[in-house]
Amino acid sequence: MDNETYDQFTLTSDQLEWELNFLKENMNVKIVSYQGEILGIDLPTSVELKVIETEPSVKGNTAQGATKNAKVETGLNVQVPLFINEGDVLLIDTREGKYSSRA
Repeated sequence: MDNETYDQFTLTSDQLEWELNFLKENMNVKIVSYQGEILGIDLPTSVELKVIETEPSVKGNTAQGATKNAKVETGLNVQVPLFINEGDVLLIDTREGKYSSRA
């Protein structure tokens, strides 16, 4: 929806296949269009997403650069450092879909 005119826009899941990994409800994004035809959306460089599922951290599990899999609130699976726990909010790079830092 356009926040100024309140015009509604319809996009198909095919137009947003990659972007759906980062979209949250009520998130503001820019619409990309050409000659009146909507092509997709322009995501911010990074988004904050909450970890909903990951393996627990084990003390002593501190190998240099070790990672584990974590599922965030949009369903995206990302590789994160071992110290990340469920409930943590992460900064995810939308260009590559990779963990950047804690938010």
